[in-house]
Amino acid sequence: MSDDGACDDENPDRPRLTVKPHYGNYVTGDRRFPREDLEAEFDTAIMGGSGGSLFGLRRIGKSSEAAACAQRLRKNGTKVLEIDVQGKDSEGALLLDIISGLPHDGLGGRVVRAITQSKTIAEGARLFIEGKGGDANAVNAYFPAISAHIQSALRERDGEIALFIDEFPWLCRSILQGDPDGGRARVDRLLAELRRWRAEGMRMLLTGSIGMTGLCREYRLDASHLNDLTRLSVPPLNGPDEGRAFVEALIAGSKVEGWSEAHTSALLEETVAWYPSILQYAFQQMAPGSRAVPVQRIPEIFATNIRPNNDGTFFEQFDKRIHLYGAINDASSRILPELCECVLSADAPVTREALRQQLELKVGEVDEAVLGDALKILHEDGFLHPRFDADEKQSLAPASRLVTAWRNNRMGKAKR
Repeated sequence: MSDDGACDDENPDRPRLTVKPHYGNYVTGDRRFPREDLEAEFDTAIMGGSGGSLFGLRRIGKSSEAAACAQRLRKNGTKVLEIDVQGKDSEGALLLDIISGLPHDGLGGRVVRAITQSKTIAEGARLFIEGKGGDANAVNAYFPAISAHIQSALRERDGEIALFIDEFPWLCRSILQGDPDGGRARVDRLLAELRRWRAEGMRMLLTGSIGMTGLCREYRLDASHLNDLTRLSVPPLNGPDEGRAFVEALIAGSKVEGWSEAHTSALLEETVAWYPSILQYAFQQMAPGSRAVPVQRIPEIFATNIRPNNDGTFFEQFDKRIHLYGAINDASSRILPELCECVLSADAPVTREALRQQLELKVGEVDEAVLGDALKILHEDGFLHPRFDADEKQSLAPASRLVTAWRNNRMGKAKR
């Protein structure tokens, strides 16, 4: 039985899924719609390998899926540290959060004792780690030595441990912008040390609303330190069946009055992309006070309330990403907009070779490594979705109908 005691009408033995409507921060528990295929992908990446990276647009469900993954790992006995580094500007601040989150009577205690008793780490750094003042800059300077003690403790750990760092690219950018002379070396060192922790068994998930590939090209960082992470993504709901199941779960969770099949069909038809947050917002606009609006009002509600919200929430993110590509200031910056247009204007997925041919007609010869990184950037930033067929040929398509709608809105163009 579900929370409200309801059962599926077609199968009385199967509980009816209910989702309590919520639009705002990330969702957990009965506010989250379970996505079994996505859950399996996340769990396999985190526990079956070194970990994962998850970069993409805000409000597509990254934080919700990461939080759900953390909950599942905890149920299986894994110690999970969840750290949001937005607003932090140093590796020392990250270290302090990590050490304070470790069990004081276990791994954390061993790390602190090893650091505070070390003769090779400056007193200012030792005091900072103990929370007794000290000097955060000293922690940055002695980061490799401190990291070595964490590696040693990881070798002697009891049980599994996972580290989830949210908005990791923003921490890296803050370090780079705050230290023009030494920031690049510091971030490369941070990436290298995190990889060493993963090699010692610390599971890891790095997430963010901007990608790392573009940042690595812009500041000439060593992106090879991220090669052991599985690239994860949060796509829209998988087709009409899953979209309808989500709406039905919202209906059950809100006990909305006056909702009909016509409302559900209109909601799915009018919604530009079936990300849970977009459907959540549209559902609440169509059922204020848990009472469904008249069906004939739905097109106007989308035109005046829902689509303008998509513009501010999603389309402006695409605008800012396109603007930031100019800061990369290398060969990739001149082909990124062209790549986008080639794929978004096509009627079908475009092969990598066809993209190369179109680009060379417009900008001349394109280096293979530059093209590869450009495609990674556009994938991380929510523009394109890659796939490899059985013959190993790569093709690219729009990441979702959301980015196609953005192109049509901003450029006044529709697909040919």
